[in-house]
Amino acid sequence: MKAKTALAEQTQPPRVAIVLDVETTGLNPQIDEILELAMTLFRYDPMTGRVLEVVRRYSGLREPSCRIPLAASQVHGITQQTVRGRLLDYRKIRQMAGQADFVVAHNAEFDRGFVERLMPSFRSRTWLCSLYGIDWHAKGFRDRSLEGLAKAHKINISLAHRADADVETLLALLSCESREGGRSHLFQLLRDANLAG
Repeated sequence: MKAKTALAEQTQPPRVAIVLDVETTGLNPQIDEILELAMTLFRYDPMTGRVLEVVRRYSGLREPSCRIPLAASQVHGITQQTVRGRLLDYRKIRQMAGQADFVVAHNAEFDRGFVERLMPSFRSRTWLCSLYGIDWHAKGFRDRSLEGLAKAHKINISLAHRADADVETLLALLSCESREGGRSHLFQLLRDANLAG
């Protein structure tokens, strides 16, 4: 009986979370706007941080109420023509968010500011930051940018600075095992946010 109880305590059912990224007209969430939003809902093991499966993906473009500055377009390649007449599927986004324990973004403060302004329902979500929530320097990585970390982990980026590609890259990065301990980077993030196990 004790062995069964101990085993039950060591295993927990899979949980669900979201990796999210946005591309915007600029850097200020008070005046700039989202042009592209991508998110992947995934199932993970809370005991190990291992990503088990992708449940659902969403990526959408949005026409802003302002002109897209040339400097912004040069970063992500999104132009006025790219987003003309495009709308995000807010129902689908909220539905996916409602299934998740938390949202992960690389530099979450940036993404969160834009997403919560556009969709206030996200203010009740728990956000985790893979840029600052993991001590990359202690792990031996000097470049904490998503591109730099992907390169160090030999993860191919299909199209940097596009939301769907960055989400795919971040999920792959979180799935990688840490150099010390053999647990995933997601586990380190969960542990430090007191969400592991």
